[in-house]
Amino acid sequence: MDYYSYLLMMLVLTATLGWVQPNGTGSYYQSADGHKGKSLKTALYEIIKSPSVKSYSELFECYKTTDLRPDGKIWDMYSNSTNYDPDNDHSGNYTVEGDMFNREHSFPKNWFGNIAPMNSDLFHVIPTDGYVNNRRSNYPFGETNGNAEIRNNKYTT
Repeated sequence: MDYYSYLLMMLVLTATLGWVQPNGTGSYYQSADGHKGKSLKTALYEIIKSPSVKSYSELFECYKTTDLRPDGKIWDMYSNSTNYDPDNDHSGNYTVEGDMFNREHSFPKNWFGNIAPMNSDLFHVIPTDGYVNNRRSNYPFGETNGNAEIRNNKYTT
């Protein structure tokens, strides 16, 4: 490595280190910076003890920031052919894949009931194609024995 490449690399590294926050925690966990052991546990508890819990119906509004694709459409975990408008494509009926999106609990809701905050946890409830979500029912995620489905007008196994 020549002198100028080394100098440039050191300059970039120094600028990067000067830009990041101490401990790399950002502002959310900043009050826990520098703590260890019991003190860290208490600091983290103080941060998370009063979460901002959204209602199940508020999730559609949240998805506009948490699950928006670069093209302005809603990201869909189950289909690569959907183009959901975040404002209009979640209320109504669905009869085929691509009609509407709804909310999918990664851990079936009927296993734990309508208990907050689990029923509206943004890390646990994601936007998905309504038709495909309905077909999935309340089955857990896992491997299958090759059951056939038709998706995007193609026969799959």
